[in-house]
Amino acid sequence: MAFPFLSLAEELPAADAEQSVYFPYVLNIEAPGDLQALLEKHLDLARWKTEKRMTKEQLSRLIDNAPDVVAGLLATEGYFSPRVTASMDESTIPAIVSLDVDAGKPTLVRSVDVNYLGDIIPDEVRMKRLEERQEQNWPLPKGSIFRQSDWDSAKRGAVSSLLNRRYPAAKLVHAEASVDPEANTVDLTVDIDSGPAYFYGPVSITGLSRYPEKLIRNNIQFREGAEYRRNDLLELQTYLQNLPHFSLVLVDVDLPPDAPFIAPVKVTVQEAPLSKISTGLGYSTNTGMRGSFDYRYLNLMDRGWVLDSGVSLQQKEQSASAGITFPRFASGYEHRVYASYVNENIQGLDTSTWKTGVSRSSTEKNIDRLIAIEYQMERRELNDGTVSAPQSLTAKYQWVRRDVDRIRNPRSGNVITLEGGGALKGLLSDESFVRLYGRGVQFWPVGEKSVVVARLEAGDTFTKESFNVPSDWLFRTGGSSSVRGYDYQSLGLSLGGSTIPGRVMAVSSIEYQQPVYKDWLGAVFVDHGGVGDQWKDWRGSTGVGVGARWASPVGVIGFDVARGVEENQFRVHFTMGVTF
Repeated sequence: MAFPFLSLAEELPAADAEQSVYFPYVLNIEAPGDLQALLEKHLDLARWKTEKRMTKEQLSRLIDNAPDVVAGLLATEGYFSPRVTASMDESTIPAIVSLDVDAGKPTLVRSVDVNYLGDIIPDEVRMKRLEERQEQNWPLPKGSIFRQSDWDSAKRGAVSSLLNRRYPAAKLVHAEASVDPEANTVDLTVDIDSGPAYFYGPVSITGLSRYPEKLIRNNIQFREGAEYRRNDLLELQTYLQNLPHFSLVLVDVDLPPDAPFIAPVKVTVQEAPLSKISTGLGYSTNTGMRGSFDYRYLNLMDRGWVLDSGVSLQQKEQSASAGITFPRFASGYEHRVYASYVNENIQGLDTSTWKTGVSRSSTEKNIDRLIAIEYQMERRELNDGTVSAPQSLTAKYQWVRRDVDRIRNPRSGNVITLEGGGALKGLLSDESFVRLYGRGVQFWPVGEKSVVVARLEAGDTFTKESFNVPSDWLFRTGGSSSVRGYDYQSLGLSLGGSTIPGRVMAVSSIEYQQPVYKDWLGAVFVDHGGVGDQWKDWRGSTGVGVGARWASPVGVIGFDVARGVEENQFRVHFTMGVTF
């Protein structure tokens, strides 16, 4: 038995000119549970009940056709023998149209017969794996209710299991759902031709003129002669598309119909411009007005190296930086060298920091890893004139896992960040220390669109004397994305009329977001956290408030009004993007 797609009226049937008087009606549907919702959503009688052009004749035609349309809709849910009664009571205004639906017994799957044809038959290992996977994942096992959506999904999944590996020419050659209306059962038969097993051929690259070919070839993780796997092509396309060198990337294969079944790989790229200059003006509730200038060049030394540099001038912070990023090697790692200068005056602490370093990073599915070695010199001055100039040569490891339903505006999942690093006194460092830091953000969906966001972060720098440890390796907190209701980095240790960083830090937050209008959400939150020189000295501060979130095309933009409970003060905070 075939199940064609249902064709529902998209336009109201035309009426004769002399019969064009509006005929109002209400619709009452009596049907079991979920089926009533299905009918109310898809029936023309339900869709057009508020249409001011409806006439009595048009309504009569819809009522006459209703039993057949209802039967077609119920068949998609496994009910093939319904009894449907449609009637109209014209004694009231508006008229009352009634649909009484007895769905009958659902049709259950009696048998499932999936047959694989073609070159896969001698592949006993793959055949056994397919049978095991079918037994675990087949959406219509014996005894289940037959539904059209599950049937379509089952056919797609059976073919996809072959397309993904070795057999990219697999196709569905026969599918049948044979219904026994008397027994209320259905027998399912699927025949799939695997086609030949394909192996990778040579890789050809088109579209390159500015950048070296090795920019692409160094990132091909499969070799010529290996068996075809669709994930190989998708991963290569995704990585190349994320490179700044290309505005468009397509990775595909040619499938020759005759032996030998060698599939040449085609990589087609559209190059991005060599240089990019960008400027910006903005405002941050943390550091005030901001102006920035950035320059990027994508083919340094004709090797595809990326040179990026920038200058940022803010009221409380000024910075300049430059770095060179080397494209990913065949090992899967990306390397970078960099240097930067930052001057900031925040909470009475005037700090100038020079850094230079090298880093090695990789991205694998949803996990980012980074290793960095960095030399840092710092000069900091307190309000009372006290000056210190610590230096350090540090090693750092960072691990980030993002397991969320969507990056721009998550509703479920979590993000975990773990860091560890330190320095040894005497090895270009004034003090030995080890710094450990962790941060977790959890998203829980509530209802259809609401969400609860919980955040917890903590850090500890183990050292005998923090005076000679650079500020970046200690902790201050407060401000947006931290403890709201307090100024940026205002929660720390008091010394010499300034707020200086401490050795230990802990912050927690809970926030509830409720949809208000379209892409706007309202939020209420409580933050609690602080910094101490030791855990026994740690004292937390609390911020409570309300805010608004706009899920814009470029990310979430937030506006918060928060009260710092201990200081009895109100602060306004702006944020953009989700802080991971």
